[in-house]
Amino acid sequence: MTLEPIDLSIREYLALFEHRLMQTYLGFVLAFLLVADPSHLMSSVPLLLYVSAWVAAFVLYICVHMAILLGLGALRYLSGRQKPAIYWPLVSLLAFAPTLMAMETCLTWAAGDGLRPLLTERVWYLAATAMIFETFFLRFVLPRVAPSAIGPKATSHHEAPPAADQVTTERQAPQGEHGAEATSDSPAPASAPDHNTAPDPNHRKIHVGARRISLGEVSVIEAREHHVHVHLRHGTLSQRARLSDIVAQTRDEDGIQPHRSWWVPRHSVRELSRDGGKPVLRLADDSVVPVARGRLETVRHWIAMHAL
Repeated sequence: MTLEPIDLSIREYLALFEHRLMQTYLGFVLAFLLVADPSHLMSSVPLLLYVSAWVAAFVLYICVHMAILLGLGALRYLSGRQKPAIYWPLVSLLAFAPTLMAMETCLTWAAGDGLRPLLTERVWYLAATAMIFETFFLRFVLPRVAPSAIGPKATSHHEAPPAADQVTTERQAPQGEHGAEATSDSPAPASAPDHNTAPDPNHRKIHVGARRISLGEVSVIEAREHHVHVHLRHGTLSQRARLSDIVAQTRDEDGIQPHRSWWVPRHSVRELSRDGGKPVLRLADDSVVPVARGRLETVRHWIAMHAL
């Protein structure tokens, strides 16, 4: 609803429903709908039919929503190329319409034709109610649920990063050479690049909490205490996570970790330099990132193999 990008596979979407917080939220929504009665059915049908109708509508809506997403995913898979993004509320409205029609048909059959206008006359009110609850879910529940459901798939055998804390839009230039312990001091061995198969960073993504970020958007990643600060082209994402979990998603040709608290993508590296006698990586925006002395030779080798 707020035009923020969401990138979920069908498997990841299904995994959300296994999370306890997701189940709690859905239970709360269903309970609210039963008590608030936005359909105005409570006084028109027996209580058992009323409760059964809402539960059936709730489940049917989720199933239709899932079927639409599955169909969109199948189209992308069969076409073999990425399609433009689909506006999530549009998918929700497409799921809402057949759900409403099915429930009105069933209620008419179960309670008589007198109920037929009741739901269709309140269609916009019911649709707005569904959109409000989905906006709450996407804005406040998904960022907490997605790291547990998606993180293990993104980081393989590594621990999933915790939930997102905040997203800031202020650009923070990387400074200093001290940071929190985020990974081991042993540098990863450099390997020879394959220039014919090197992936385009604009099409490669990494998971940072609940967000999937294109490597082409990343300027540098800095670890401070228990958070990582992903400096992007148009802002900074602050996330409670471990730098090692993020670096584990990258390849050797994607970038270099010159310091235990920093990771720099290949397109940001300008040159290996010195600042006050200390080795640093000078970036494309003229900021500098410290280079640990124990990793200096590894950084030199990586630059010769990948950055030049």
